[in-house]
Amino acid sequence: MADTICAIATPLGQGGVSIIRLSGERALEIAKQVFAPFSKKQPEPRKAIFGKLIIDDIQDDALGLYFPAPKSFTGEEVVELQIHGGYYLSQTVLRALIQKGARLAERGEFSKRAVLNGQMDMSQAEGIIDLINASSMASLRAGSRLMYGNLKHFVEQLQDELTNCICEVNVALDYPEHDIEYITAQKIAETSTEIVKKIDKQLATAKTGLKVKNGVKVVLAGDPNVGKSSLLNALVGYERAIVTDIAGTTRDTLNESYEFNGLLFNVTDTAGLRETNDTVESVGIKRAVGEIETADLVVLVQDKPNKSIPEINNKNVIKILNKADKQQTVNEKDYDLIVSAKTGKNIEELKQLIFDKTIDQNIADSDILLTNNRHIVCLEKAKNALIDTIEHCENTTLDCLSITLMQAWDALGEITGTTASEHIINEIFSKFCLGK
Repeated sequence: MADTICAIATPLGQGGVSIIRLSGERALEIAKQVFAPFSKKQPEPRKAIFGKLIIDDIQDDALGLYFPAPKSFTGEEVVELQIHGGYYLSQTVLRALIQKGARLAERGEFSKRAVLNGQMDMSQAEGIIDLINASSMASLRAGSRLMYGNLKHFVEQLQDELTNCICEVNVALDYPEHDIEYITAQKIAETSTEIVKKIDKQLATAKTGLKVKNGVKVVLAGDPNVGKSSLLNALVGYERAIVTDIAGTTRDTLNESYEFNGLLFNVTDTAGLRETNDTVESVGIKRAVGEIETADLVVLVQDKPNKSIPEINNKNVIKILNKADKQQTVNEKDYDLIVSAKTGKNIEELKQLIFDKTIDQNIADSDILLTNNRHIVCLEKAKNALIDTIEHCENTTLDCLSITLMQAWDALGEITGTTASEHIINEIFSKFCLGK
């Protein structure tokens, strides 16, 4: 990678500080042409230096930091210039660096170079973007664990076990006169079975992990005018939805979020479920049915005891009686909870109930939590290859078993990047922001 890249590493717009990053063989050479202290003497590594940034007749007070290779984020020579925040100032400095020999970095190219230079693996790089995009405390924790290599170490451990197994296969193939094929096949089956168990344990975290990363989808459903919109407002803590006494006020889906126990809950208010000749309302009801079918949890809201229940096509449903302030005699056993969106009665208890019905707290607190569909697919590919190995251990040759063992090893390597194709690598880093 002979070329030197540059990009603005902070959000565009006005702010106190803007950071511009360079990485590559000529990073310091190019920075010297705009940052006066660097041109006077060799900068001390990893030490912030204050001085003038000069571009034609534009000057700014700035800080410069120099990170020599390989002790930098990318593993290359890196320079960071911290200037005053401002769109035109940042763009002016960036254009000057490009004119002096750098090129504009592609999305995620700094992180991509870090992976290619062995500073981190691909799963850790994905942890960085999860950390940046975290929308709740739980997703922040999960991103941090991924970035610091929890999944990486797990994958490397499995690959080590497979490597030992593959080596024994090769020994048996190279020295057939020692008649160790049966012993080797038996050990292959045992090792593969143990690895499958470990993979299954991690795959069991995927359902919760995806909710931690993306949020839990909760849909409020029920007849018109039972207080779904009021309940949405009570859950999110402000008047997001329009509330009236007119049945059918909500004619479309309305989405809002709240955080509870560190997790994000995405709540959808829907049109009341009823027969109607109103064209607009009919479209809203159709959308409501679609939202119900894809929800992690449906909160079925009623406002009167013993009222007929709309048919809900979702396995995970809790039944709520709203307007507790107006109820007289209620059999509490008929409902999961009785609440009042108007007075706030049992709203916190409802949040806890929603949490308990959708999240396994023990899994959410796991050191390794699968939050990425790519990682899930790779682990499933490895598992399937190992199951294939186990099923054929007693009726096929060792050279055939070595093929499925390598398929499992390669599938695991796709997670860390050791066996990932260039297309996969480019696809992952295209999702990153500029400057990262």
